[in-house]
Amino acid sequence: MITETLRSMEKRMSWTNGRKMLALAGISPSVGWQRTIEKYSGDDKALPVGELQDALTEHNLCGDKFTKLYRFNEDARDRLYAFFTQCEVTESKATEAFPNTVSDDELDELGSDFEIVNVTSNEDGIGMVLSSVFTYTKRESIEFSVFDEPSEMRNKYEEVVGLKNVRTQLLHVIWLPHHRDYLEIRVDYPKGMKEVEAHGFHSILKRKVNDWGIVALERPINLFPAVRALYDDEDEGTVTEITFATPTSAIKNEKMLRRNRQYLDQRKEVYHLAGKKGLGDDAEIIVYKVTVEWPRPEEGIDYVPSVALSASGPSGNGPGNMPTISGASIANCIRAADYEFVIERLGEKAKLEELAGH
Repeated sequence: MITETLRSMEKRMSWTNGRKMLALAGISPSVGWQRTIEKYSGDDKALPVGELQDALTEHNLCGDKFTKLYRFNEDARDRLYAFFTQCEVTESKATEAFPNTVSDDELDELGSDFEIVNVTSNEDGIGMVLSSVFTYTKRESIEFSVFDEPSEMRNKYEEVVGLKNVRTQLLHVIWLPHHRDYLEIRVDYPKGMKEVEAHGFHSILKRKVNDWGIVALERPINLFPAVRALYDDEDEGTVTEITFATPTSAIKNEKMLRRNRQYLDQRKEVYHLAGKKGLGDDAEIIVYKVTVEWPRPEEGIDYVPSVALSASGPSGNGPGNMPTISGASIANCIRAADYEFVIERLGEKAKLEELAGH
């Protein structure tokens, strides 16, 4: 069991986040995934496997999701809750494996439909987990040794890169929060998935919700108001990337190198501040993409959840030519508490409670 769980974790998260989850479950990691798997292979009895699986269950609800928020009539809350509690999970390999993902050999046995593999309730809300299979293209270096004439290839090329088709299992979540007035659809958003593909999964899941006949979800909430609010509040996390338009008709993208992120905030970076000053006191940049991280050390573990909001440009079809951001990429959430922290900060900056009163 421990080997299957570790391999599932390897598929679903970075080693940086994986070792934090292992520490959270009371398991001492080795160096990297493979050595950790080798270290604990066949050693279930001596390990808190149950705690690790509980942590993975929680991570499946919140780790690396592309989330959209939908208003619904509060009169439907009780009916939605009843539907969640009464719905049946699908009998399948994916259900049997959960919270693990299926092995690569079993991927072809999964159905093409979105199968309900788990229904989870906790202090934050209730939701269902749906499994699907996704194929994406990944750039991968090819070793010279696989060629018939490796020396000749090495002399001709610095590197050989191929495009590899990768099939993976996704775990999406439809979530009804206890304390927020919107339904959340959280699409699994692994590295390699394009945002347009995440929007496609959202459309499928939204249709599924509407087919229940309980609510009629329309457009997701526009999160663009949170972009400027996050940028302007210098006490709100650490901004690691911004894209903005200047009064001189330039488009700028500025991003902090990862090795410096714990020290520098893009809002306060010298080059950024000098550029703003050069535009003049009355000039204002129009920020339309922002990524924010929140370092949250706790009991010796550094949790760093983040949110990325991205509009297609500095203007759009919203009120007053405001751009539209229909979804947020919420990443690096090890625990549900990390996700809840980010979604609450997002809600405050987007003024979702004020919008609910209109």
